[in-house]
Amino acid sequence: MNWSLDPNLPTSGIREILNQALARPGIIRLETGEPNFSPPQHVLEAFIQASQAGHNRYTATEGIMLLRTAISAKLHRVNHIQRSEYEILVTPGGIPGLFLAFMGVAKSGDEILVPDPGWPDYLGGLASLGIQAVPYALEAPQYKPDLDRMSALVTERTRAVVLNVPGNPTGRLLTKAETKALCDWAVAHDLWIISDEVYDQIIFEGRAFSPAQWVPDRTLGVYSFSKTYAMTGWRLGYLTGPRFAIESLTRVAMGVWSSVSEPLQYAGAAALTGPQDVVDRMCRAYQRRRDLSKHILDRFNIQTSHPDGAFYLLAYIGTALSSRDFALRLLEEEGVAVAPGSAFGAQAEHWVRISLASSEEDLNEGLARLARFAERMHGQGQPRTL
Repeated sequence: MNWSLDPNLPTSGIREILNQALARPGIIRLETGEPNFSPPQHVLEAFIQASQAGHNRYTATEGIMLLRTAISAKLHRVNHIQRSEYEILVTPGGIPGLFLAFMGVAKSGDEILVPDPGWPDYLGGLASLGIQAVPYALEAPQYKPDLDRMSALVTERTRAVVLNVPGNPTGRLLTKAETKALCDWAVAHDLWIISDEVYDQIIFEGRAFSPAQWVPDRTLGVYSFSKTYAMTGWRLGYLTGPRFAIESLTRVAMGVWSSVSEPLQYAGAAALTGPQDVVDRMCRAYQRRRDLSKHILDRFNIQTSHPDGAFYLLAYIGTALSSRDFALRLLEEEGVAVAPGSAFGAQAEHWVRISLASSEEDLNEGLARLARFAERMHGQGQPRTL
């Protein structure tokens, strides 16, 4: 009997730290991107009310019209793009949407450009489909794509480029001109743009621009309720794109998840159409935590990134240790969990990612311990400089 799936598919380097942190009590958790807020009360109530009203059955695979109409309105209001209800597929979280997008634009043996540093799960999803991930560099401190260098990566097998704005782990935005230039570049190379916009409403300064504003016919947008509404465990997201693409991917979804939980879809509609002040409060809290964290680390002369959005901060560890070894020893010796930069790609080696989704109390104590540990490591090896 044969087993055809590769048992050595890439896994997230964050998971190694997370698993060890879960096994030890009292760890200060700064490694995962999970909001420490609860979902809005009106969303909780909408779920209960829908279930009690009998909305507990299968739905159309693409999602109930109530939710898709709310999504269409949100895309117009927030993202400044036009997508009809028939250009939207409701998904059980953002990850399945990404997986379908990969599947739709490429086949085994093809290539997709992914950001480096970038979210580790891109690699696992692509590898499971036999698609080659080709990293394009986002160099510190700006973390902006270099289109000339990216052109050198394009081959006859390249099918798409993944764009994540604001990005994980960098949190950086692209200007309108930069986004438009990337769209023009994708057209010139006849590539799809897979736009990962799960942090689209967590913006501190500036504004995020969706490539669908300029090239809707070659953009697949991936969105999630997890970060914006603190609904990580609910597993609700949506995929947008031209109608022919969404109709095709809906056929795939029919055989994979059939439909998303019906009461959950009603809750999603309530999240989008109800009061949005809770989103603003969470966003301002993340911004305060960013500023607090930078202030703490600046006192110890630890260089940090300056995220425009999302809820992560990169800190340059400046020691002879690899970022993985630094994170493992920080966990073991100081009881603080952070994500090693190497989990996000070669460009983030010698950095660690700090989650601003943790409490200010944990950030105060955890970053003080991190700085203390980094100072100790400087005495044990030659520090690296940028």
